[in-house]
This record gives sequence, structure tokens and C-alpha cells, in this order.
Amino acid sequence: MNPYDPQRPSPPESFAGRARLIAQTQEYLERGRVQQFSAAVLVHGHRGSGKTSALRKIESLTEAAKGDTLAVEIPLHQTSSDADLLRSIVQELHSAVRRRKEDRGRWRTALERLQSVNVSVLGTGVGVERSATDTSSNPLTLWRECLEALEGMATIAICIDDAERLNAAGVGTLKTIAESRSPVPVLLAVAAGPEMVRRLATHEFSPVARAFSGATFDMEAFSLTETREALEAALRPSHATGTWSDGAVRRIHDLSHGYPYLVKCLAHAAYRDETRLTEHDVERAVPLALETAAPWLERELSTASDGDIRAFVRIARSERDSLRSSEIIELGINSVYIGRLVKLGVLKKVAPGHYELHKAPVIAYYHELKRRLGGDGRAPRSRGLGTDAGAGS
Repeated sequence: MNPYDPQRPSPPESFAGRARLIAQTQEYLERGRVQQFSAAVLVHGHRGSGKTSALRKIESLTEAAKGDTLAVEIPLHQTSSDADLLRSIVQELHSAVRRRKEDRGRWRTALERLQSVNVSVLGTGVGVERSATDTSSNPLTLWRECLEALEGMATIAICIDDAERLNAAGVGTLKTIAESRSPVPVLLAVAAGPEMVRRLATHEFSPVARAFSGATFDMEAFSLTETREALEAALRPSHATGTWSDGAVRRIHDLSHGYPYLVKCLAHAAYRDETRLTEHDVERAVPLALETAAPWLERELSTASDGDIRAFVRIARSERDSLRSSEIIELGINSVYIGRLVKLGVLKKVAPGHYELHKAPVIAYYHELKRRLGGDGRAPRSRGLGTDAGAGS
């Protein structure tokens, strides 16, 4: 059995790296239990960086913590308002409590309290129906009542994925969830793309950003140590018998630039049970790794020139999502390529001479690897490009 699945988030038992995120989560859970402390965590990064895996690790840590805890995941599939968000949260809490109602009397009592409110119309503008009366409440009132129904729980973790899909009112509600007085501690965990970070940096949303102060985590590239941890962590739950040599780990890290999705693709392609995997095993597996990644990444930038890819790689390696044209040129990129990258959708011009990165760095690294744009004519071995990004294809 191959323990590496690039098409699925890493399960909590094989989640690796991100030590600061795990330590912060555990601290918040303990403070919630002891001090009735609510908190918020933001994980951000481009697609394929492991944000959903991180949320599910937080859910797992919550459910394993002391006391009666509850964790729910809210994936946002479309633009969502404050009422849409709160409706989804309340419905997921209701479902989670229903699944636990046989465990203890407390859960049965919580379920009875939650069932006293019909949330089916929340977010529709119709109002909230009560089973006992015909009065209505606004979404925030209902949210508070649901928390009151769960009073006595140790902590509730509310994990919101793809939060960049929240509209302005929805983003504002994140602060309310994280900071309002509550009879039960709430750990709000939010995963979003870089656009969410840029949004929170504006004056309008600075109060929301403060809710995540000290608990904002960039989920981009693994360090070499984290790459090794990720490779080894996946082996334990499946009792796999293969091992990775130091050279194999370094080669996977170099080829992937530490980007989690490509780490998985390379590991999946190279892995064999009962084998001490070497650098040469990884090198031979590159074509299969590219084939595994192709359904997502092949169509991205398929019309780009080699020069476009080299320029994109240099921007990706700068680890910056917002750059001025002068800063792009300082990376060794010919100014002609700025306009080309805008047309390709890699960059978005947000003001004269000011650009934002809009495509995930993993796309650049995939095409660099596929086109063998390393300096030795093979897949790139080091952080250096080996050729000038301003050169044509």
C-alpha cells in the first residue's frame, strides 16, 4: 500500500511540520479548558499548501483534548454572507451533537436545547422560527442561543475552510465569533488564500485582523526538516516498510522546493515497500510524479514560454505575494515579462507599478520540473535557476 495520496488532504495522524501551529493550538485548547478562553487561528497559503490538512489537525487536537469538546468543519463553496456562515455553523454543530447524543446525558440535553430552534431559514431573510412560539431572531441572536445550549463544554472548535469566499459582512462576523462573550470557549480556525491576508491588512478589516494577532500561520513551503517529517509521518499509520535516505529526502525537497503538494507527488511516485529509497529512486520517479500532478497543474500556464516560467519561479522564490515593478526587476526579471505574466494571470496589476501574485507557486515549480529548466539540463537541483529569467524560451 502506498502511504502517499496527493489527491487527498493529509489525515491528522500523518500531519507533519507546522510545529508552531500545533503548539499554539494546544495552548489555546488548554487555556479554553482552564480559563474559559476563546481564541482565533488563521492559516493561509496558496492552493496545495496544506491548509485543509491543518484545519483537520486542529479538529483532531480539539476532539482529543480533555473534557467535552466539539469540532466542526465549514467548507465554503461559494460567496457567503454573515447569515450564510452562521447558519452553516449552527447546522454543523447540531449534526455533531446529534452524533454524540448517546455518549452522555449532557450531549442529549444539548441536543434537546438545539432542537428548540429551527435554523433552516437562517440566512434567507425570512426570520428564524421557534418551535414554541412564532417569534423571530436575527442570526447573531441565534448564534448566541446555540452557544448557550452548549454551555459546560470544554471547547468548541469552528474550522472554516476557503474563508476568502466570505463577503464583507461574513469577514466581520469572524471577529464576533472569536471575541464575543460566550458561555463556552470557542477556538475559531480559519483557512484562506493569500487574498484574505491582503484583505485583513486594509484599514476596513484591521479590527478583524487583530482577532488573529499572534496566531497567523503561513502554510507555504516546508523546510528540509519538515519535508523529512512529512515523508516519515505518512509511513507510521499504514505500517509501511520503506525508508528514505538523507539523499532522497534532500532530492525531494529540492525538486519540490518544499511545496507540500509536490512533496506528496514525488513521494507517491518513488515509494516502494521494503526498500531504502535513494536519490536515484527519486530521480527516476520524476516522470510519474509529473503525471500524477498533471490533472491539476498541466493546464495551468500550458501556453507559457520557458522565459515566463523562469520569471514566475523567481517571483515564487521571493516568497512575496505583493511586489512593485522595481522589486520584480531586482529579481533579475526583464520588464517585458511583467506584462506577459499579467496576461497569463500569474500577476494582477492592482495599481500603477504594483502587482499581486495570483497563481500558486507550485504551478511554477511543476512547469520548471517538467521542462527541465535547471542549470544542468535535468530537474533543478538547487535554489539557483542557472539561466537568466529574461531570456526567451
